[in-house]
Amino acid sequence: MTKHTQAHITRSLNKKQSSAVLEQTQSQMKYYMSAKLIELGVNPQSAIYRWSVSNKDDQKLWTLSAYWDDSKEKLLSGQIPLTGVDLIDCARANAASGLETTAKLCGYGSSLSTFQEALKQAARQMGVKIESLKDLITQPPYLMGDQGIDVAPDTDCCL
Repeated sequence: MTKHTQAHITRSLNKKQSSAVLEQTQSQMKYYMSAKLIELGVNPQSAIYRWSVSNKDDQKLWTLSAYWDDSKEKLLSGQIPLTGVDLIDCARANAASGLETTAKLCGYGSSLSTFQEALKQAARQMGVKIESLKDLITQPPYLMGDQGIDVAPDTDCCL
């Protein structure tokens, strides 16, 4: 029987969902991934996690991947680097963790210059300008000065 060394969970959210719904979904995904790893006999704290985000029509697809044992070693050593859209998505999802962490999670190990060059090349291929990893960090609306919306009892809105 083949020994699994990675697991993936994908969730689809409407792009217009609030940041609170996104945070709740991410938290649920982390919980379910941890439960799955425990079920497989893997310590969730020993795994390494990689987020990726992609857009499809009016949906945002979030994928949480967990790697352990051989897959973890390959990922951290730089043997399986991401390229193109996958690299941009992974870098965007992990950018807030810092350059070193994002480079490792995108499969570039400790080769920061190679990671940065691959990121710039992927951006050029997509027709996007990226000067630094900070360009990929998107702040939730409530952190950019948006005070939210008023919800009155007769409002047709639910979260």
